[in-house]
Amino acid sequence: MWAFDTQAADPQAGKALYNRQCANCHGSNGMPQLPGLPDFTRSEGLLRADTELKSAIQAGKGMMPAFRGLLTETQILDVIAYLRTLHR
Repeated sequence: MWAFDTQAADPQAGKALYNRQCANCHGSNGMPQLPGLPDFTRSEGLLRADTELKSAIQAGKGMMPAFRGLLTETQILDVIAYLRTLHR
């Protein structure tokens, strides 16, 4: 299901990036702070393929800003690897 090798990505580096760039809206533990955002502690937020998550991070989605040019592909994959650790 996952198109990228997030096994090779660094979830600890992804956690640091997530806490700086994402946690204000998506919550420090993956539970969203705003309505309408995916809950990464439940399947609903993680059923998306890595390609879909990567595209949303790069291009932005809804109120979420685009991170293309702000995060490298490696950093994006690190964030995705971290998101995969949040499922309870």
